[in-house]
Amino acid sequence: MYDKNLSSIIEPPDKIIGPCRRSGPVSGRYEGEMTAPTAGRYVLDLRVDIDPTSPNSPVMERISGDIYQLFRFTLPGWNSFVWHVYLESWIVDSPTVTWSQCQVEITGAVRFWQGVHPATNIRVRIPWKWMPFMPIGPAEVSFTEGGGNTSSYNCSRKSYCFRELTIEVDVCQSVNKNPIHPSYDTHALPTRPADLPQRTLTIEEAYREAGICVSIQPGHSIVDDSNPEFSRWSPAELHDAMETYFSMYPGGWPKWQMWGLMAGTFDDPETGGIMFDALAAYGGAGEPPDRQGFAVFRNHSWFKDLVDGTPANQNQAEAMRQFLYTWVHEAGHAFNLVHSWNKGRPNALSWMNYPYRVDFFWDKFRFRFDDEELIHIRHGNRVSVIMGGDPWGSGLHLETPSGSFDQLEGDAPIEFLLRSKGYFDFMEPVVIEFRLRNLLGDLPLNLDTRLNPEYGGVRVFISRPDGRIVEYAPILCKLSTPYRQTLQPGRDGVAGPDRFSENVFLSYGSSGFNFDMPGDYFVRALYQGGGDLLIPSNVHRVRIGRPFSRDEERIAQDFFSYEAGMSLYLNGSSSPFLKKGMDTLETIADRYQTTAAGAHLSLVLARNLERPFFRIEKGKLVKVRSAKPEDALALTARAYEQHKRDESTFTNIGYHQLRRTRANLMVAMGKQIDAKKELSDLVKYLKKKGVNQPVLDEIEEYAKNL
Repeated sequence: MYDKNLSSIIEPPDKIIGPCRRSGPVSGRYEGEMTAPTAGRYVLDLRVDIDPTSPNSPVMERISGDIYQLFRFTLPGWNSFVWHVYLESWIVDSPTVTWSQCQVEITGAVRFWQGVHPATNIRVRIPWKWMPFMPIGPAEVSFTEGGGNTSSYNCSRKSYCFRELTIEVDVCQSVNKNPIHPSYDTHALPTRPADLPQRTLTIEEAYREAGICVSIQPGHSIVDDSNPEFSRWSPAELHDAMETYFSMYPGGWPKWQMWGLMAGTFDDPETGGIMFDALAAYGGAGEPPDRQGFAVFRNHSWFKDLVDGTPANQNQAEAMRQFLYTWVHEAGHAFNLVHSWNKGRPNALSWMNYPYRVDFFWDKFRFRFDDEELIHIRHGNRVSVIMGGDPWGSGLHLETPSGSFDQLEGDAPIEFLLRSKGYFDFMEPVVIEFRLRNLLGDLPLNLDTRLNPEYGGVRVFISRPDGRIVEYAPILCKLSTPYRQTLQPGRDGVAGPDRFSENVFLSYGSSGFNFDMPGDYFVRALYQGGGDLLIPSNVHRVRIGRPFSRDEERIAQDFFSYEAGMSLYLNGSSSPFLKKGMDTLETIADRYQTTAAGAHLSLVLARNLERPFFRIEKGKLVKVRSAKPEDALALTARAYEQHKRDESTFTNIGYHQLRRTRANLMVAMGKQIDAKKELSDLVKYLKKKGVNQPVLDEIEEYAKNL
């Protein structure tokens, strides 16, 4: 049916030709059945992008489409059943567009995203009449293969948008206050391009300018998070909420549907938004589609000046601008858009960049995605764009750079070093230390030291024993304020506050387990600082040992599973959706207590019990398990005893985290004296290992404040 909204689009004067006057743009979505050689066998979803659909919507000069097979089934005495099954997608990158008095003709070479196809050309003819407000089209489409075979479709105009999407936004009771959704006047702040058109942007309008019709469901469920024992959302609790939400809606994935949660505070209070990847169930936990939802944390300092209605001062306007940016940015990840610097465009003026990474970002930002991103979300391979399709980070918009394992040439002011103990038991979690160090002789460096790939500033590539090079993609993607630290220059060869280290868990990501077979692996990372700062790491070799026994080979079948991998990634979970995985980790930790794998898994189990677990039941956040510090401490004792037997079990950072966890558990049990002794012993141990004095000072200060 003709979309009446089309009649409200102002016709560009330069496209009014002869006696025919169009009622709106030609661009948009068309859909229709095959007319030849077999009428009604297939359906074509056609996207035409050759003129503006609105004053602020860029033109990408592309056409693309999806092909479906059409099925009809009728039982005597029953209604007919009609459905179609997606087959493939295609794009024309450089079409030839010929405007005439009452039609436009588009021709070009078709590029299919997958599979082997003969060379194929397309011809699209879209007519219009002279009568005002008459529908444009239908589009007459013909494909011609190199051998002469042709097929044709007749496609009616459906929308001025290229795709349609529904978002449900649920809200936690603690932050259930207006504004729930952002609404920003682009002229509310002077920090903007001088010629920026003034308009009011919402989530829907920002995506409409990108060519996507977003429909936010008018009502929203309220999640009662008033439990006085609950203060912050953990990744495991967000995962469980996601599983619970999507388990209520039957039906297969992928689909054009997204879920947003406006919550209070994340475990890391500097995180303002987060995108989930590979989290929701597909017919039950264990078959995870990707890119289905996100959360925005209303209590972040970014939003403290938000007001309902028109902002009255600059702080309030900046809060609303950041609120809009966060919603659009996080939803963009669900379209399979990664950060701008991850695509080799660190200075892109896009919703997908971080404003603090680009000098004078807001002075230049036009509140849009960049061209490559628009091509992706409008014309990309359907399975790479639609929610629940291909894994996050796949598709045209992100290609693994061919030089991901090239060596650094020349002198860089920063050393980015990867190191670990090198050898890991089979099924032992692989954790690698990422270290930044100031190499300047006399100048301090102020750097963002969030080195976990979840924050987007570090990319990791893994060369596997089978020869494949894969990029590690984290489960969560966090939008956060940068954590900048000043690294002082080293003095007289003595290590001081010139470096920063962080342990990064790499065993499991959105593509599954990365170290799931014995052999040699090579790991390389890229640190992306502000602007064009790009520092490659060394190539670090990791060896994974072989199974100890046939029994270990059998249990590996359960270990290398979605449930166990997610449980590891989340540092344990009490979600019923991951119970099978947690049971597997517990079995391995019990059976292999005197191994490094058993020690690390015992620590994961302990961290899960360190804090209570909350989940949504009937719209209310309920504590389903209390913290169990005594049980958790007993589990850490296993890891501690194993490290005493074999000091290669944990590196210095890992051992520090183990003893710090034990001290925190002792405090929770009211044993402050024992906790201080734990930390005192830790300082003595690390001092013998040559750990830098600033680290020792921090531990001692922490112990004083217990």
